Amino acid sequence: MVVTGVMEPGQAATVDGAAAGRGISTTTLLAELDRFLGLATSSTSDKRSHGARRDGMGDGEELATAETALFLLRNLPPARPAALAYLAHTLSKQVSSHMRGHSGGEGCRKPDSVEEGVAGQVEGLLGEVLEGAPGVWGPLVGQWAVEQLGRWSVEWANTVVGRGDATLEEVVAGWLSCGPARALAGLTVQCVAHDPDTAVAALLDASATNGPALDWLVAHVGCSFPATVIGRVLALGLRGFAACHGRPPEHQLASVNKILSHLADRHLPDIRRSLHAILLRTFEGASDAEAQASVPFLLCLAVTSRSRTVLAALTSGLDTLLIPNDRLAALANQVNWWVPRYFANHGQLQEMVVHLVLDTGGSAAPSILRLLLQGAAPAPKLPLAVAMAVNNILQGVVGEICMVTYMRRNSGSSRIHIPFLVGLRGGGLDGSDVGVAVGGKAVSPIAGLVEETLSVPSSPAVMAHLKQLVTLVVVQQGPATAATILGHLLHCHTKENTSGHHQILAAVITAVTVHQAPHRTGDSPLAWALAGALQPQTDSSIILTALTTLDTLLNQSQNERLHIYPTLTHALLISVPILAELINDPVLGTAAVTILSQLPLKKPIPVGHVLSLSHAIIFYFFSSLHETSVIKKVSGVGRCQLVLSQLSRSSLGLNLIIRLLVEGAFRPECAYLFGAEKQAHLNFKEVQGEMLIKANRQFNSWVKVPQSHTSIFHMGIIGSGRASQTNQSVTLSPDTIKLHTQLLLNTLSVCCAAQPNGEGASTVALLLVELVSPDIMFNGFPWPEEYIKFTFERDLAIKKTFEEFPVAWSLIELVAMHRAALSYCSVLVRALAAALTAFWNTCPFSSAQQVPDALQATQRLLEVMVTAQFLPGPLRVMPQMVEALAPFELVCILQDVWVFMRDHTPSPDRWLELPSGFYQRAPDPPMALGYTERIQRIIQSNVDSIGHLMSFMVNSK
Repeated sequence: MVVTGVMEPGQAATVDGAAAGRGISTTTLLAELDRFLGLATSSTSDKRSHGARRDGMGDGEELATAETALFLLRNLPPARPAALAYLAHTLSKQVSSHMRGHSGGEGCRKPDSVEEGVAGQVEGLLGEVLEGAPGVWGPLVGQWAVEQLGRWSVEWANTVVGRGDATLEEVVAGWLSCGPARALAGLTVQCVAHDPDTAVAALLDASATNGPALDWLVAHVGCSFPATVIGRVLALGLRGFAACHGRPPEHQLASVNKILSHLADRHLPDIRRSLHAILLRTFEGASDAEAQASVPFLLCLAVTSRSRTVLAALTSGLDTLLIPNDRLAALANQVNWWVPRYFANHGQLQEMVVHLVLDTGGSAAPSILRLLLQGAAPAPKLPLAVAMAVNNILQGVVGEICMVTYMRRNSGSSRIHIPFLVGLRGGGLDGSDVGVAVGGKAVSPIAGLVEETLSVPSSPAVMAHLKQLVTLVVVQQGPATAATILGHLLHCHTKENTSGHHQILAAVITAVTVHQAPHRTGDSPLAWALAGALQPQTDSSIILTALTTLDTLLNQSQNERLHIYPTLTHALLISVPILAELINDPVLGTAAVTILSQLPLKKPIPVGHVLSLSHAIIFYFFSSLHETSVIKKVSGVGRCQLVLSQLSRSSLGLNLIIRLLVEGAFRPECAYLFGAEKQAHLNFKEVQGEMLIKANRQFNSWVKVPQSHTSIFHMGIIGSGRASQTNQSVTLSPDTIKLHTQLLLNTLSVCCAAQPNGEGASTVALLLVELVSPDIMFNGFPWPEEYIKFTFERDLAIKKTFEEFPVAWSLIELVAMHRAALSYCSVLVRALAAALTAFWNTCPFSSAQQVPDALQATQRLLEVMVTAQFLPGPLRVMPQMVEALAPFELVCILQDVWVFMRDHTPSPDRWLELPSGFYQRAPDPPMALGYTERIQRIIQSNVDSIGHLMSFMVNSK
């Protein structure tokens, strides 16, 4: 070796594998070598204690010796082993000092400056030469650094943290706090960066030699080179597993798990790719022992793993990885090779899989369940044995969960944390809620799997397993999860498997009812869940699906007398205010009313429900009349009648419903439906500044007293925008108007029939007086002496109202059918009689038929009075006479009617209620000759047309 020049100890120089790149004198090299040998020999020969020579050698002398060793290491290749050995010895003493100081307190520790000085110089020099000649220095430095770290890790395994149960993260932090260990760990990372194959091989060999004590170094290096280290660690573990036929030392799997756990937080995708790569080798045709042992190795690794993150990395995405049936079939073909080589029997393998499934949480749980459900369904490429095995696994999972759930429940213990159920709920690995947000609400993965499974034909066994798992999730995870699952199931579309959908819904409802405590006082868990599923803020199409599903389920449970029918109806009854609000939505109205029409509205109905539901149903009633289809009109009104008839059982509900119906028939938005004239208008108290439909939705917040000025009819909006008061421009056919009127009368009759004492008809009569004749003067029962003396102007206004609103005639005819009720609106009858008398008294025509409108009004008025028994005995023939009379003759009979009514006041107490529910005027008033004399003469004068009525008058006497 030729050496020229002079270089001081520690001076930088460029070195290759044989000699110094820069000349150094032989004298200098020999002097440094002699000095190093003297100091190193005297330092290492004293075996009495680690501190004997150390106490005699000062810190400066020790640092100088280390610098001399570094100088020789760099400039004299033959001295490298000795220099490395001395540096290892020096660094070991510093590690020992650090560990003793760590365990004995700060007073026993050597100053960090000494440790950092030597260790820093070692790291700096070796790092520099590694950069200059990695091929020469890499293997040497890497091997040396790993050997020293392995020896220290074994020697100080119980001291670095101070306890034996420390986590790998704590061990890594403890070693990196030691300067020499941190320096050699940094050198190891540099070696891996320059020569991954050689450095990682040395690292794993050292890890195998030193056991779990060196796992911290593998984990630390893995943070810098995750893909390389993870792949090599798994390959080493798989090799050992295959060589030991599935029975490797426990510490080997434990080391692999600890390293993966340490890297999982930041490098989970790399772990997942490496694990899946091992699994994919099974399907690529590889037949070596390691490929055949891949699945058993992964199973054992997952079962022995204490890290939820590593387990999630292994199990997430398995559904997409194994969904092709040929891959499942390939796994099935290897089972007989695994048993008994890696598993004692098939039962042990199945038990291991079941426990692995139960321990799988987070987003991996839905993936596992999806894979199991698809494997349990028979498929063309899938052997029947595979489907049977997967069904057994599912049955085992359900059985284990049932045992834990119900045993804990019966013993009174708190709910146990089952990761698989938490993952199906939508919770994270730690049990937190991390469900995917859709429309501002959490979505449960299990409900999504149900929807996915129901979208295709499924076997009964699959549906049974799915139903059991959904029920267990509801039982285990609390009312919030139950509400989320139920809402999702109600919102999902199931055209392929409707029966299965209803079975699962019934199971969820049963679980919510039986196993969940009330969420609020006086409320039921199911009602609370339904309220969440039917929130008006949700998209209308989603709520419509939920309402349709509820309607079908309600029908099915009632027809088949299922046990959930009482529970479901009770929950829907509690949710009446929500359903009432949904009626105002044009898209949801029909579905909501259809459900309400099937509910048995129990008596007494809460006042708030009566108020909100009455307004909503009346809104839907008039909306149905706006439909163009006759079938939709009739069916919509029929549904309204089913609900209104039950609401009318209470006095409050009856009065409110009648008021809303009668007022609605006179409002501009709807009056034209019943034949009102275009310019007809009654004065109503309007709500300014907001749409009527919005005001209608707030009607359950305050009470309106019937027959008072606090009552306002809120019809709502048909279509978009506020309805114009001039929308009567639409011309309806007489048949359509007649149909609307008849539907209104039928609805009123149904409501009135709910009260046996005629209260409904009396309410209609009083409302007619309030709407048609708001003037309260002279509204009593008696008829005045002169019929046009005080009320001539008001009588003409009432007559004009009946002309503009033909529905008023229909309503007063409905009242007349209840007889006594007509007495409450006798002021209207009196006003019409007076106005018609005055009209005929000034009529210029010779025949009443020349004025058909007035003639029809006169005839209808007399028929109303006859129907109500205002005109008994011989006077009942007058409606049949009017068509054949002259105007002056009509004046005569109307005057006779007035006189009779003046003498016989139509008070309600003049009528008696019969057992049949009808009213009868008893006794009939005496019929004096003066009341019928002119009538008989008029009949005689028109004997050719009405002579046949004379016999009736004679017989009536």
